[in-house]
Amino acid sequence: MTISKIEHFFIEVTTNHAAVVTKIVSGKFAFNEFELHQSIYAVCPFLEGTLEALKINDPFLMEAMVVVSDNKEYNVDVELLKSDKEVFVLIHNRTNVYKYASQLNQNRNDLFFLKRELNEKNIELDKLRKIADKANEEKSRFLAMMSHEVRNPLNVILGYTELINEEEVSKKVKEHLKYLTISGKNLKVIVDDILDLSRVEAGKLQLSNSPIELIAIIEQLKNNYKSSHRDLDINLMFSCSKKLPKFVLGDDVRLLQILTNLINNSIKFTQKGTVSTFVDLISLDKKNVKISFKVTDTGRGMTKSQAASVFEEYQQNELDDNRIHKGAGLGLAIVKRLVSAMNGTISVTSKIDVGTTFQIDIPFQIDDSIFDEENLSEEIIEKNYIVGSKILVADDNFLNRTIVAHILKKEKANYTLVKDGLEALLEMQKETFDLVLLDINMPNLSGEDLIKQKLAYQKSNSKTPILALTGNSSVQDIKGYLKIGFKDVIPKPFTSVQFVSLLNKNLSSKV
Repeated sequence: MTISKIEHFFIEVTTNHAAVVTKIVSGKFAFNEFELHQSIYAVCPFLEGTLEALKINDPFLMEAMVVVSDNKEYNVDVELLKSDKEVFVLIHNRTNVYKYASQLNQNRNDLFFLKRELNEKNIELDKLRKIADKANEEKSRFLAMMSHEVRNPLNVILGYTELINEEEVSKKVKEHLKYLTISGKNLKVIVDDILDLSRVEAGKLQLSNSPIELIAIIEQLKNNYKSSHRDLDINLMFSCSKKLPKFVLGDDVRLLQILTNLINNSIKFTQKGTVSTFVDLISLDKKNVKISFKVTDTGRGMTKSQAASVFEEYQQNELDDNRIHKGAGLGLAIVKRLVSAMNGTISVTSKIDVGTTFQIDIPFQIDDSIFDEENLSEEIIEKNYIVGSKILVADDNFLNRTIVAHILKKEKANYTLVKDGLEALLEMQKETFDLVLLDINMPNLSGEDLIKQKLAYQKSNSKTPILALTGNSSVQDIKGYLKIGFKDVIPKPFTSVQFVSLLNKNLSSKV
């Protein structure tokens, strides 16, 4: 059976020198096409001219020829050997071989073109990536610049509001000042939201890992909302479980930002009723704790489809939400990203005309070495190192200089005000100061450029702490300023309490 199958794949014949078939030696391939005493050219026309040219006893191979049998084409290889009297012809049926070879060649060609196309696409994608990276860099640079430009006037607004608030004014003016302060702080939150979103997208958001007193966070929320929602027909409730550890390790600023955004969102969509904040323990061991934060309201609620998309950027659930509620639609998107950065989860449940509940579960670490530093802090604050200190302030913004001057005058410091880095350098070459405050973006000579010129002021102020005054207050910005030589950073906008505290801290370290 096997021999019979093999025989169907070849045939051997002999011809005379005139190409007439004289014998069919063996094989069954195309057997019916070969007839004795007939020309082999009828079956193999490609041999015409070849047989005459063959050399005696010199084997010759012809590949990829075509033979037709029973109206079907076959690919064959032909071996030829010419003797003095006859020609031996061995024909191999290679149809399947050539079929697979052809397919392999086609696949090879396809792979070649696919590889070339992939290379072209990779080159194109690399170009697009570079363009996108450059665009992100430009966006980050633009946002950083806008942050500085926005924070400067914002610092002036909040600073002057605080100054006026210290004066003897009527209750009505006090009320106006209160809402002016609230609006200024809200504007600061919006600026921070935009910058935070940009940092998260760029993968540059860094969280601190410092002690957080959860009860203090809740108390701060209470105080923040004590008067700001007084005219609204909404009751705010706060509840904190007594089972919670006093301190956990985390980022208190971001946690406060998350809860503030959630509470603000609930207030926006609750015309009348209650907004409740609950902090509960989920699990606890020696080193770790998982805590649940819930913000529940009795507002208008959402449909399932609305709840599914509520964390998307710039999302507003109704066409006129942004006009009614004055939001950019960034708050919840940032909340979700911040929660994810803290390795937490966030979920929402809602029912139309019943209300909405946002739940956040965040894991924290517990550090047994954390201790209460209140007494130490009070001791440091009690001693005012600013009194009588010689302080140089360089800021190109006249209003910012006025606010700083007011605080320093109140704290009885000896201060010198200049409007750019070049004037500051001249002063530092003439006098020795206890502290120098430099705005980062100034004409003629920036704060960054000035601090790099240490040799120019080393004689008089080599050991003087130099602080940066700036609206660029990201973790990366602060690290950068500290790296080039600034002792500390005073982020704008700042309150007088924050300002005095930072000055005292840096002056005390010099003593």
